[in-house]
Amino acid sequence: MSTPKIVQAMKPVSNASFVRFGGLAGILLAVTSLVSVAEYYLIVPAAQRLPVTDVASYLTSLAQQPTGTLLFAGLYALIAFWAVIGIPAVYFRIRAVGEAWVFFATLVGEIAAVGTLVSALSQLANLRFLASLSQPSNAMARILFQTPSTVNPFGVMTFGLTAVWFLVISLLMTRAGLPRLLALLGLVAFLDLTVGFVASLIDLPLVANYAALIAGALGGPLFWLWLGILLLLPVPHDEQTGGQTA
Repeated sequence: MSTPKIVQAMKPVSNASFVRFGGLAGILLAVTSLVSVAEYYLIVPAAQRLPVTDVASYLTSLAQQPTGTLLFAGLYALIAFWAVIGIPAVYFRIRAVGEAWVFFATLVGEIAAVGTLVSALSQLANLRFLASLSQPSNAMARILFQTPSTVNPFGVMTFGLTAVWFLVISLLMTRAGLPRLLALLGLVAFLDLTVGFVASLIDLPLVANYAALIAGALGGPLFWLWLGILLLLPVPHDEQTGGQTA
């Protein structure tokens, strides 16, 4: 029985094209992260900045000037969306040096990225609803605002699982021929995110806020910008096998 011509004509799509797509996503992640930090401090009213010390004032301010906070939540969701694309691209770039470990990190990272995306969109919807209330600072609104996230409790997605991805990927990077300084930057991001997760667990919102600021303004953007550029570049033949020879 002959193979149909349409099947014979089919050619597999190159993994390299997706890796380059992931590189572009990494660069966009870095840019979006920097834009979100700038937007937070330039547009979000002071009464709405974290950590919230006066819920009634926050909700009243949100009802009067919701744009900045809603835009920040939307940008945060966009950051997570870029990560959903960038993380598997990293898998294809370094899988040769330890496919099982890289697959584990990718699985954890994708769960974290999707969880962060859903959490950010959920927060956006919740804040938009609170901003539309005629009595924004009543008891029911305060309870709704202070209810812990069921998607991202204690920052397990944004801090905990993301930290695991950074740790495993950073430890494997140098074996894949990537710069040691980039791997070191990834380890710094891991430590920062770990501090943020522990701070969330033991209820230190100010420390968690500082950890998120460092990750969003420094560690994360620098890491992803550099990594994104490297993913766009052709991979040398000896790096495709982790620098190993037969």
